[in-house]
Amino acid sequence: MQLFKPVKVGSMDLKNRICMPAIHHAYTPDGMVNDKLVEYYRARAEGGAAFITVGGCTVDELGGGPAMIGLHEDKFIPGMERLASVIKDAGAYAGVQLYQAGRYTHSIMTGGIQPIAPSPIASRLTREEPREMTLEDIETVQENFAAAALRAKKAGFNAVEIIASAGYLICQFLSPLTNQRNDEYGGSWENRCRFGVEVVKKVKERLGEDVTLLVRLSGNDYMPGSNTNEEAAAFAVELEKAGVDCFNVTGGWHETRVPQITGDLPRGGFAYLARGIKEAVSVPVIASNRINDPGVAEKILREDQADLINMGRPLIADPWLPEKTRNGKTGSIRKCIACNQGCLDMVFTMQELHCAVNPLAGREHEVNITNAESPAKVLVVGGGPAGMQAAVTAASRGHQVTLWEKEGQLGGQLHYACLPPGKQEFITLVDYLRNRLEETGVKVELNREASRENIRDFGADKVVLASGAVSSSAPCPVEDESRVVNAVEALKGEINPGKNVVVVGGGAVGCETALAVSRMGTPDAETVKFLLENDAETPEKIKELMHWGTRNVTVIEQFKGIGKDIGMSTRWVIIKCLRNMGVAMHDRTAVKKITGEGVLVEKEGEETFFPADTVVLAVGATPVNRLAEELKEEQFELHVTGDASSPRKVTEAIKEGFDAALLL
Repeated sequence: MQLFKPVKVGSMDLKNRICMPAIHHAYTPDGMVNDKLVEYYRARAEGGAAFITVGGCTVDELGGGPAMIGLHEDKFIPGMERLASVIKDAGAYAGVQLYQAGRYTHSIMTGGIQPIAPSPIASRLTREEPREMTLEDIETVQENFAAAALRAKKAGFNAVEIIASAGYLICQFLSPLTNQRNDEYGGSWENRCRFGVEVVKKVKERLGEDVTLLVRLSGNDYMPGSNTNEEAAAFAVELEKAGVDCFNVTGGWHETRVPQITGDLPRGGFAYLARGIKEAVSVPVIASNRINDPGVAEKILREDQADLINMGRPLIADPWLPEKTRNGKTGSIRKCIACNQGCLDMVFTMQELHCAVNPLAGREHEVNITNAESPAKVLVVGGGPAGMQAAVTAASRGHQVTLWEKEGQLGGQLHYACLPPGKQEFITLVDYLRNRLEETGVKVELNREASRENIRDFGADKVVLASGAVSSSAPCPVEDESRVVNAVEALKGEINPGKNVVVVGGGAVGCETALAVSRMGTPDAETVKFLLENDAETPEKIKELMHWGTRNVTVIEQFKGIGKDIGMSTRWVIIKCLRNMGVAMHDRTAVKKITGEGVLVEKEGEETFFPADTVVLAVGATPVNRLAEELKEEQFELHVTGDASSPRKVTEAIKEGFDAALLL
């Protein structure tokens, strides 16, 4: 495979083409390297990645963020030396990313000090107006970059990366949207490039030739009126002249309205940005964003779109992805499902990173999967994500495990979670867990419904009850049941919902179901490609067709806000898509009655009637835990986990199934 051909990047001789980019984890509340961070990165290096970049790392206190790795003072060097040694000893090259956020800095993170930027233009992220940098400020920040780079070198890192992506400080100087200066750092293209080029030169001077210098580059800002891939390539040419050894190419700014890493972005969808840079420079280029499958990575390399591949969240999900791929065990890879629940959503809420599909991520320093002291006969009831994870973990600890699933297939709600737009990756978790059940020797019995009697007769020493949940019933009187379906039935696509559809419930499930229904009748991706290639319709007409479904959809939510339980990194995408599809959304609206003609609602004392051919219920789920009470008096050890305990997200299901198995 091209993926495992060695490649030289600056002074590094990489054993393969797989890199792990800098990701903010919030593991270092005081900026100091600790056991949590060290063991987390040890696992990723042992798993086979050739090059790992840690960070972002602060170059000063003014442009940093909460719980970031510190590199703005010498006191951080000993910890960073420990981190670099661990990564290198485990088989990977180690790099650091130098971070300065500029106007993206929140003053609450800097003790109330006003952020600095090229010009006093507020961002949509912070709503704060930054202070315009003086020439003295510019020189100071550039020196801070250089000083931090030297500390990284002293700590033994093989490489230093400068962030010039995502809308951070260097981007702010380069873009006419955020740089309205009239001195030598603003105005013309050459002037707007100057700050970034000077940072690179000063850092290169401190590093010399024995430490590789990279730049994390926005391949396209995806901001109207800002820089495109063409300007990014021109900037890369200037940066290469200044001493850059490699370009790490990603997507747009944090403010952009183009999804960057959600499931809406196809696998490898931004590889073309890396190609645009690669064709302009002579040094290696790394492709990024939504490359969670080795086959996709291999295709990008074989098509010469990039020289290396970034796998950030995929290596959070499965640190051993590189080694599994090298050994031909791709079926055992636990793929990132692009849910953002444990990673990006945590960053936005200033919480520590974890992973929906990998319950060990961030816990490597405190959790060891050890063999059970007394191997037992274990019965797991329920083949959803919690049950499958519990069974796999229990079996890996040496227990004799049997799993009962009342349906004819494993996976539970994951089969329906993968149906809404942007959620296709969820089904890969079923594939992974099914594979692991086989590898660990779990005996799986489908179409086996559990009862108190047959569980008792089975004779298990320990029982894990992961029987899941069912859709909740209507919260109001229903006069005509024939018009009412639950979200799962609507998502399956097995019914004709008619012209007018009302979705009762404006949470994540309701919004995703409404979006899926509203897109009925729109052209699929292959049709859009055909129409564009053959000039069959104008681009404007094709876009119109993409937003012209055959259903009129209305979402009714009792409480304030639509999609309030959707993570911050994903909610705006779903709301934008709902608006594009013309879905009517009504919050603080109570459903009074469902009739044969539609839905009667009340808002602020006024009643309104919405005609409906079909009413979709998305009002939550009810645990299936009747057995929990019945089994309390039995002699075996009992654990209730997943939705059977309380319906929540896949993140909690996987973690609880894992933790329950550790207690057996």
